[in-house]
Amino acid sequence: MSMDECEKTLIGRCQAGEKEAFGVLVNRYAGRAIAAAHLILGNRDDAMDASQEAFIRAWRNIRRFNGRSRFYTWYSALMRNVCLSRLRRRRRRRTAELVEEPAGPRAQTDPTLLAERNERAEQIHQAILRLPLKHREIIVMSHFQEMSYKEMAEALAIPIGTVMSRLHNARKALRKMLPKNLAGDG
Repeated sequence: MSMDECEKTLIGRCQAGEKEAFGVLVNRYAGRAIAAAHLILGNRDDAMDASQEAFIRAWRNIRRFNGRSRFYTWYSALMRNVCLSRLRRRRRRRTAELVEEPAGPRAQTDPTLLAERNERAEQIHQAILRLPLKHREIIVMSHFQEMSYKEMAEALAIPIGTVMSRLHNARKALRKMLPKNLAGDG
Protein backbone atom coordinates (compact mmCIF):
# COMPACT_ATOMS: atom_id res chain seq x y z
CA MET A 1 0.00 0.00 0.00
CA SER A 2 1.49 3.32 -1.00
CA MET A 3 1.47 6.51 0.96
CA ASP A 4 -1.30 9.07 0.65
CA GLU A 5 -0.40 12.53 -0.63
CA CYS A 6 -0.45 14.12 2.84
CA GLU A 7 1.99 11.55 4.16
CA LYS A 8 4.23 11.97 1.08
CA THR A 9 4.36 15.70 1.72
CA LEU A 10 5.18 15.19 5.40
CA ILE A 11 7.93 12.71 4.56
CA GLY A 12 9.43 15.11 2.03
CA ARG A 13 9.46 17.87 4.63
CA CYS A 14 11.04 15.49 7.18
CA GLN A 15 13.72 14.46 4.70
CA ALA A 16 14.46 18.16 4.25
CA GLY A 17 15.12 18.36 8.00
CA GLU A 18 11.83 19.83 9.20
CA LYS A 19 11.28 18.55 12.74
CA GLU A 20 7.76 19.95 12.96
CA ALA A 21 6.65 17.70 10.08
CA PHE A 22 8.10 14.71 11.88
CA GLY A 23 6.16 15.77 14.98
CA VAL A 24 2.96 15.44 12.94
CA LEU A 25 3.91 11.86 12.02
CA VAL A 26 4.72 11.07 15.65
CA ASN A 27 1.36 12.46 16.79
CA ARG A 28 -0.42 10.50 14.06
CA TYR A 29 1.11 7.13 14.98
CA ALA A 30 2.27 7.31 18.62
CA GLY A 31 -0.85 5.81 20.19
CA ARG A 32 -0.89 2.90 17.79
CA ALA A 33 2.84 2.34 18.25
CA ILE A 34 2.68 2.35 22.05
CA ALA A 35 -0.25 -0.07 22.07
CA ALA A 36 1.57 -2.46 19.77
CA ALA A 37 4.82 -2.29 21.74
CA HIS A 38 2.84 -2.79 24.96
CA LEU A 39 1.46 -6.06 23.65
CA ILE A 40 4.91 -7.23 22.57
CA LEU A 41 6.80 -6.14 25.68
CA GLY A 42 4.08 -6.60 28.30
CA ASN A 43 4.84 -3.36 30.10
CA ARG A 44 3.41 0.07 29.29
CA ASP A 45 6.47 2.03 30.45
CA ASP A 46 8.78 -0.18 28.37
CA ALA A 47 6.38 0.23 25.43
CA MET A 48 6.48 4.02 25.68
CA ASP A 49 10.28 3.96 25.85
CA ALA A 50 10.54 1.53 22.92
CA SER A 51 8.19 3.50 20.70
CA GLN A 52 10.06 6.71 21.51
CA GLU A 53 13.39 5.04 20.76
CA ALA A 54 11.98 3.78 17.44
CA PHE A 55 10.75 7.29 16.55
CA ILE A 56 14.24 8.64 17.28
CA ARG A 57 15.72 5.97 14.98
CA ALA A 58 13.12 6.85 12.35
CA TRP A 59 14.07 10.53 12.50
CA ARG A 60 17.78 9.72 12.25
CA ASN A 61 17.16 7.47 9.24
CA ILE A 62 14.30 9.34 7.54
CA ARG A 63 16.47 10.05 4.49
CA ARG A 64 16.69 6.28 3.91
CA PHE A 65 12.91 5.97 3.72
CA ASN A 66 12.14 5.33 0.05
CA GLY A 67 8.36 5.72 0.03
CA ARG A 68 7.59 2.29 -1.46
CA SER A 69 5.57 1.47 1.65
CA ARG A 70 3.60 3.53 4.12
CA PHE A 71 5.61 5.31 6.79
CA TYR A 72 3.99 3.26 9.56
CA THR A 73 5.01 -0.01 7.89
CA TRP A 74 8.61 1.16 7.77
CA TYR A 75 8.42 2.51 11.32
CA SER A 76 6.92 -0.81 12.54
CA ALA A 77 10.01 -2.67 11.37
CA LEU A 78 12.19 -0.24 13.34
CA MET A 79 9.98 -0.57 16.41
CA ARG A 80 9.98 -4.37 16.12
CA ASN A 81 13.79 -4.34 16.20
CA VAL A 82 13.79 -2.10 19.27
CA CYS A 83 11.29 -4.38 21.03
CA LEU A 84 13.28 -7.50 20.14
CA SER A 85 16.44 -5.91 21.53
CA ARG A 86 14.65 -5.06 24.74
CA LEU A 87 13.28 -8.59 25.06
CA ARG A 88 16.75 -10.06 24.55
CA ARG A 89 18.14 -7.85 27.31
CA ARG A 90 15.35 -8.65 29.69
CA ARG A 91 16.02 -11.66 31.90
CA ARG A 92 12.54 -12.13 33.28
CA ARG A 93 9.18 -11.26 31.86
CA ARG A 94 7.04 -8.71 33.63
CA THR A 95 3.33 -8.29 33.06
CA ALA A 96 1.44 -5.05 32.88
CA GLU A 97 -2.08 -3.84 33.04
CA LEU A 98 -4.13 -3.60 29.89
CA VAL A 99 -5.77 -0.21 29.66
CA GLU A 100 -8.93 -0.09 27.59
CA GLU A 101 -11.25 2.80 26.86
CA PRO A 102 -14.87 2.33 28.01
CA ALA A 103 -17.30 1.54 25.18
CA GLY A 104 -20.31 3.65 26.13
CA PRO A 105 -22.11 5.54 28.93
CA ARG A 106 -23.45 2.39 30.62
CA ALA A 107 -20.07 0.67 30.36
CA GLN A 108 -18.49 3.68 32.06
CA THR A 109 -20.79 3.52 35.07
CA ASP A 110 -21.84 -0.12 35.48
CA PRO A 111 -19.25 -1.69 37.79
CA THR A 112 -20.26 -5.22 36.81
CA LEU A 113 -19.77 -4.54 33.10
CA LEU A 114 -16.48 -2.78 33.80
CA ALA A 115 -15.20 -5.68 35.88
CA GLU A 116 -16.25 -8.27 33.28
CA ARG A 117 -14.72 -6.34 30.40
CA ASN A 118 -11.48 -5.77 32.32
CA GLU A 119 -11.29 -9.44 33.24
CA ARG A 120 -11.81 -10.50 29.60
CA ALA A 121 -9.24 -7.98 28.40
CA GLU A 122 -6.73 -9.19 30.98
CA GLN A 123 -7.28 -12.84 29.98
CA ILE A 124 -6.68 -11.99 26.33
CA HIS A 125 -3.66 -9.85 27.18
CA GLN A 126 -2.09 -12.59 29.29
CA ALA A 127 -2.73 -15.18 26.57
CA ILE A 128 -1.07 -12.93 23.97
CA LEU A 129 1.97 -12.52 26.24
CA ARG A 130 2.28 -16.33 26.52
CA LEU A 131 2.46 -16.75 22.74
CA PRO A 132 5.89 -17.27 21.17
CA LEU A 133 7.31 -13.95 19.95
CA LYS A 134 6.74 -14.66 16.24
CA HIS A 135 3.05 -15.37 16.94
CA ARG A 136 2.68 -12.47 19.36
CA GLU A 137 4.04 -9.92 16.90
CA ILE A 138 1.87 -11.15 14.01
CA ILE A 139 -1.26 -10.95 16.21
CA VAL A 140 -0.30 -7.43 17.27
CA MET A 141 0.35 -6.31 13.69
CA SER A 142 -2.87 -7.80 12.37
CA HIS A 143 -5.38 -7.11 15.11
CA PHE A 144 -4.01 -4.11 16.96
CA GLN A 145 -2.03 -2.26 14.31
CA GLU A 146 -4.51 -3.29 11.59
CA MET A 147 -1.75 -3.91 9.07
CA SER A 148 -2.49 -5.68 5.77
CA TYR A 149 -0.76 -8.94 4.84
CA LYS A 150 1.47 -6.98 2.50
CA GLU A 151 2.43 -4.48 5.20
CA MET A 152 3.17 -7.28 7.67
CA ALA A 153 5.30 -9.08 5.06
CA GLU A 154 7.27 -5.88 4.43
CA ALA A 155 7.73 -5.11 8.13
CA LEU A 156 8.86 -8.66 8.95
CA ALA A 157 10.78 -9.20 5.68
CA ILE A 158 8.96 -12.49 5.02
CA PRO A 159 6.72 -13.69 2.15
CA ILE A 160 2.96 -13.02 2.31
CA GLY A 161 2.31 -16.77 2.43
CA THR A 162 4.42 -17.01 5.57
CA VAL A 163 2.47 -14.12 7.08
CA MET A 164 -0.80 -15.92 6.37
CA SER A 165 0.33 -19.26 7.82
CA ARG A 166 1.96 -17.62 10.84
CA LEU A 167 -1.20 -15.62 11.54
CA HIS A 168 -3.34 -18.76 11.20
CA ASN A 169 -1.09 -20.66 13.62
CA ALA A 170 -0.99 -17.74 16.06
CA ARG A 171 -4.78 -17.49 16.13
CA LYS A 172 -5.07 -21.24 16.60
CA ALA A 173 -2.61 -21.16 19.52
CA LEU A 174 -4.42 -18.20 21.07
CA ARG A 175 -7.79 -19.98 20.83
CA LYS A 176 -6.33 -22.97 22.68
CA MET A 177 -5.16 -20.72 25.53
CA LEU A 178 -8.41 -18.82 26.00
CA PRO A 179 -11.53 -20.03 27.78
CA LYS A 180 -14.22 -21.21 25.32
CA ASN A 181 -16.36 -18.08 25.90
CA LEU A 182 -13.46 -15.86 24.70
CA ALA A 183 -11.95 -18.09 22.01
CA GLY A 184 -14.79 -17.85 19.48
CA ASP A 185 -16.02 -20.58 17.19
CA GLY A 186 -13.01 -21.71 15.33
